[in-house]
Amino acid sequence: MKTVRTTTVNVTGRTIGEMWLNLIKELLDYNEESFDEGRRRISLQCVNVVALTQNPSDELMDKYGNKQFIKEMLNLTFEKEEMYDFDVVPSFNPGAKSYYKRLNEGKLVEFVIKRLTHFPESKKAVIVFPNNDDYETVLSNPNNDYLPCIISIQFRLLPNYYSTMDTIFYARSIDAYQKSLGNFVAIATLSHKIAKELSKNLNRNIKVGKLVGLIADAHIYSECLEDAKNMMKEYNGKNN
Repeated sequence: MKTVRTTTVNVTGRTIGEMWLNLIKELLDYNEESFDEGRRRISLQCVNVVALTQNPSDELMDKYGNKQFIKEMLNLTFEKEEMYDFDVVPSFNPGAKSYYKRLNEGKLVEFVIKRLTHFPESKKAVIVFPNNDDYETVLSNPNNDYLPCIISIQFRLLPNYYSTMDTIFYARSIDAYQKSLGNFVAIATLSHKIAKELSKNLNRNIKVGKLVGLIADAHIYSECLEDAKNMMKEYNGKNN
């Protein structure tokens, strides 16, 4: 096992697909073994990720991303009210509130749109997913608990006439191979939805800018390690 890396890891990409592949590459290259409640994996701590664009679909993502994984995460963000784990080894049972239900119950997207319409420069246009009920549930049922991996998403109109909107997220944890690409696509889709409404409300074209994130713990579980290696081998073979 290698010495734990103590410096922040920086991962960039021109698109969310390239950012995702570079995140997988970083994990595989460093190959830092660790355990998550007894489950073997490789992981990195404090990973900064940046995609220069937020197109919910790009060539790399379409070619190398698992379409079913992406579909499941989009369902949990925009359609399904109940959270379920599509990991090959599920860590919690269905039943918790999905991202979609949290967005709807709190009218969180509506809040962001109204806030930025009223104050385009606002730093308060933030969506936060966990709530008090989650903390109580985690403590009362620690062997079958759920806490959203994506903790917050902030939408910032940049001070260039407030016509470009960057998106910043914080993740307490991300399954890089199975779920992170779906998370990135869902956040980008949300960004475009908000930008469209702001364009109408502010009477100017709001462009979607960068996707920036801090991932406290990025990992690939051992059950998916060979699939991730084979995917990167194919990607590197066609891009060298």
